[in-house]
Amino acid sequence: MMPLHSKKKVEIVVEAARQAAIVQMVEAEGATGYTVVPQVHGMGRRGVRDEAHVSDVFRNVMIIVVTDGDTAGRIVAAAQPLLENYAGIVLVSDVQVVRDDHF
Repeated sequence: MMPLHSKKKVEIVVEAARQAAIVQMVEAEGATGYTVVPQVHGMGRRGVRDEAHVSDVFRNVMIIVVTDGDTAGRIVAAAQPLLENYAGIVLVSDVQVVRDDHF
């Protein structure tokens, strides 16, 4: 079996209008990459969010970052003030990657 390398995955679901601010923060905190998943929908404390809305205020995106533990911690801390007063969730999980040099 190939060797696996432990990392943290940070998933941030946020209003599409906040995407640029979150991506800028992720880069500033030292992440070497991220993936943006558009048109994320579901239901939470603020009700149903779906792709049927014209405005970015009611559309969600998911920003996925796989990184080391220190960078993940900085991203989580920096996300909190950016999400204050906006719909958004931050999830952190342990993952393993095959290509350590990609993260």
